[in-house]
Amino acid sequence: MEIIIILAIALIVLGPERFPQMLRTTGKLLRELRLASNTVLREISDALEDEPNRTTVMRPINPSSGATTEPHAAISNPPPPKPAAHPSKEG
Repeated sequence: MEIIIILAIALIVLGPERFPQMLRTTGKLLRELRLASNTVLREISDALEDEPNRTTVMRPINPSSGATTEPHAAISNPPPPKPAAHPSKEG
């Protein structure tokens, strides 16, 4: 229903001469957007299919220099720090 109202308003504003041209231009634009989005989705899926098991991450051998790297199977999060023991007040 909303589309019909929008098209009717566009017909009144643009007139019967320019309305069909506007519809053709809109159709071409939508087709180009669809083709571009399909291309991007296809490239992403191809990239994901090429390397599905890639989990190797490069870490610096010497964290202070960061120049050389060595492969690791995965990066794991370190365990959270344990709370510091507070000396009990004995009195």
